Amino acid sequence: MNALANDLNYPALRKNKNIEAFLNRYEKAVSQLRELQVKLEDFEKVKLIGRGAYGEVQLVRHKASKKVYAMKQLNKFEMIKRSDSAFFWEERHIMAFSNSPWIVQLCCAFQDDRHLYMVMEFMPGGDLVTLTMNYDIPEKWARFYTAEVVLALDAIHSMGFIHRDIKPDNMLLDQHGHLKLADFGTCMKMDSTGMVHCDTAVGTPDYISPEVLQSQGGDGNYGRECDWWSVGVFIYELLVGETPFYAESLVGTYGKIMNHKNSLVFPDDIEMSQDAKDLICAFLTDRTVRLGRTSVDEIKCHPFFKNDQWTFDNIRETVAPVVPELSSDIDTANFDDIEDDKRDAETFPPPKAFVGNQLPFIEFFFSVNMLEQLQKKLHQLEEKLDHEMQAKDELENKCKYDWTSNISFKQLITKTLRQRVEASLRQLERERALLQHQSTETLRKVEIEADRKRSLENELNNLRDQLEDLRKRNQNSQISNEKNIQLQKQLEEANVVLQAEQEAAAKLKKSQGEVQKQVQSLEVSLREMQEKCSQLEKSKMELEKQLMGLQAELEEERRDRNLGTETITDLQGRISGLEEQVKELKSSLSKVQSEKKQLQEKLNDLEKEKSNQEIDLTFKLKSLQQSLEQEEAEHKATKAKLADKNHIYQSIEEAKSEALKEMESTLQEERSLKLQVEGKMLQLEKDHSMLDCDYKQVQQRLDELQAQKEKLSEEVRNLNSRLEQEIHKRSLSQSELKMQNQQVSVLRSSEKQLKQELNHLLETLYKTQIRELKDECEERNKLYKEAQQRLAEYEEERDSLTSQLEASLTKADSEQLARSIAEEQYS
Repeated sequence: MNALANDLNYPALRKNKNIEAFLNRYEKAVSQLRELQVKLEDFEKVKLIGRGAYGEVQLVRHKASKKVYAMKQLNKFEMIKRSDSAFFWEERHIMAFSNSPWIVQLCCAFQDDRHLYMVMEFMPGGDLVTLTMNYDIPEKWARFYTAEVVLALDAIHSMGFIHRDIKPDNMLLDQHGHLKLADFGTCMKMDSTGMVHCDTAVGTPDYISPEVLQSQGGDGNYGRECDWWSVGVFIYELLVGETPFYAESLVGTYGKIMNHKNSLVFPDDIEMSQDAKDLICAFLTDRTVRLGRTSVDEIKCHPFFKNDQWTFDNIRETVAPVVPELSSDIDTANFDDIEDDKRDAETFPPPKAFVGNQLPFIEFFFSVNMLEQLQKKLHQLEEKLDHEMQAKDELENKCKYDWTSNISFKQLITKTLRQRVEASLRQLERERALLQHQSTETLRKVEIEADRKRSLENELNNLRDQLEDLRKRNQNSQISNEKNIQLQKQLEEANVVLQAEQEAAAKLKKSQGEVQKQVQSLEVSLREMQEKCSQLEKSKMELEKQLMGLQAELEEERRDRNLGTETITDLQGRISGLEEQVKELKSSLSKVQSEKKQLQEKLNDLEKEKSNQEIDLTFKLKSLQQSLEQEEAEHKATKAKLADKNHIYQSIEEAKSEALKEMESTLQEERSLKLQVEGKMLQLEKDHSMLDCDYKQVQQRLDELQAQKEKLSEEVRNLNSRLEQEIHKRSLSQSELKMQNQQVSVLRSSEKQLKQELNHLLETLYKTQIRELKDECEERNKLYKEAQQRLAEYEEERDSLTSQLEASLTKADSEQLARSIAEEQYS
């Protein structure tokens, strides 16, 4: 009813008298129904924890129960536009009706005129991508998580679905560290032979299987074995650190996947057991011989899963390798910070005629509590119906025996029978109407309950046929009065809830203002940190200049030593002072280097965030490409349908022609947008690869510079030790000089000769020392200049490579454009 009212409530449609009368008649009932149902205002948003191609995931708290949930919000317009790849009914069905502990459970589902909402259990441990970034995964951990993924996939396959997008991003960890599968928007129902038929390649490029790639543009026919291929890629990524078929371009990745027999290589520097390699090879092989194609038992029996700690039956009760440490029930430390997208979501344009945009979402509502209540009411109705049928049979038997003997007794029995049957029939009709109303708002595919409902309706129809003459009495007026009283009470309760929601909205506005203030304060602190960084760099430059000046002064002092032995004592004092200053400068330089390391760590964190954003952008661009291809297929299908139905809808040919023109114009725009998106996607992928290469080169260069720094520090230590030795020698020579001066009185004749020899020895000694020190300083300066020159050469090489990359990108874009034009011409 809500969906139909939303589809009709447009100014152009309300001009129709029948539509206007319908909306005026049921407007109050629809508004009351909306107030009684679950809605977005019943939840308080805490934080944005995820964003995908069709919507986003918010951490919310239920205002009434104070429980924490993860709420997935999907755009209806995007769902309709990409109907070939958006399987929201399958996602809702799996989470709602799966009792497996390996699948994220759905608590409730509802909608408004723009979005679908699915409220799920919150998984505070984050996804396996975050785990692999924080830890080096050993083979023991990989065995544990792979076993849980196998059990989760078996649960989905047993429900008759194929996931088609198994990857670490869709594997979440609960508060105990155990794994659960999520994001079932790509799932598809298998037919009776265990196969699915799809002509579009759905999934993530690095994890997609060869048979799914071959389905692109053709008659795709594959089974559950495509999920086991993704499990093999997942195990390889856990143990090696990257996917086995990664390439810089999307075409290169697809080429490696199709040539997987030759492109699957295990690196020599990674330790991996033979059982792990056998399991990966058994998964990453042709679909006809792939492990798991017949049953999951052959996977469980593989030697890779043999261990002494757990089995597939008790793995849920064992302690996980990593148990998340949580500070509260809303702790999101294991999720990346995502900025809120404040742009308005694209929505349905106002139609000129009835389109039925909301009709695909009818009966999307779901509630666990409502399902339990319906099951209880069905059980009660069955018991009442059995009791009434037994009573009717007993009365009929009594009437048969006493019919010929006592007519008055027969009339009495028939009267009581009629009264009881009429009362039970009225009660059953009221409960049946209520049950139908609730079932239309909650479930669409509850097969068991639907069968029971059909059986009840058949029995009620039989009762109607048997008792047609007994249903002519009017219903009791007391029942209608009681209903009116109940409706008034519900209206008062709804008013109270509305006031509470208004107060909560005011509180949310206040909290939003406080959050904005906090954001401003964080921006101010960021600016202060940047200013401090610039000041530290300036102080570093000043210290380097002072160091150079001190080195020059030291050289001048060493030159002055050659003037004579009388100034040596003065120079020693100056040298000691200069050495103390050098030590102080070294300490200050070490402080500056530590601060530089901290800033470098912050820069690395920012680069990680940048890489995550680039990954999200690539995923969005890929989903846009898929959606454009789906739009083209939809356009062709709609053209075929319109050609078949022209003889039926002659009265609306003008509207259809206008719609076709609009669709063709939008298709042209989307094609141009597709070309732009593909170019941007290639640009982003190549930029990402270049940044990775630059980062690795800079890291290697930094390691080399650190090694050179350590060598220079060792040389300085050696020089200091040599200087101490020379000072010690000089002290010895001075003592010898004193001894010689004492002997001067005795050896006056040899006094002059000894003095001359002594002066000559001292001069030669100091000259050699000063020359050696000068040579060492010059060598150090040369090494420093060579390092600077190498760094400049590396920067020039990087600039030249970026220019070459831009040229190659422009060339690739032109080739892509020419290829697309050629494909359109040939098609």
